[in-house]
Amino acid sequence: MLHYQSDVMMNGAILLALGLSWYGWHRADALFALGIGIYILYSALRMGYEAVQSLLDRALPDEERQEIIDIVTSWPGVSGAHDLRTRQSGPTRFIQIHLEMEDSLPLVQAHMVADQVEQAILRRFPGSDVIIHQDPCSVVPREGKRSMLS
Repeated sequence: MLHYQSDVMMNGAILLALGLSWYGWHRADALFALGIGIYILYSALRMGYEAVQSLLDRALPDEERQEIIDIVTSWPGVSGAHDLRTRQSGPTRFIQIHLEMEDSLPLVQAHMVADQVEQAILRRFPGSDVIIHQDPCSVVPREGKRSMLS
């Protein structure tokens, strides 16, 4: 829709410049041409900036990071989480997180919980590349780790 609006505005400006020139204001054509040229340059720079930004890696927005934390920390069997790392490269989100789980949880069950958390994240962020590491609570030092629950 925005593309059509700019076309209508530019065509309207051209018609207005022609009309003003017709009625004796001969500088209107040059002024409107200059204005249209500046607008085209601005649009090209804006589109170029947006294209380059989509190619660069960047961390996910705080709102999306918080959604990931909420999904993970509310999951049954997860006592906490830390070391959330996110980035987006083009259309793909990359999400890495460490889950803190009870020491007594059998490995098979810990693996199932991690798979369920991964599927929940993928439902919310389809097409993401998710890596989950499981840590027993006893090996997670409280200092130096950025726990998501504290």
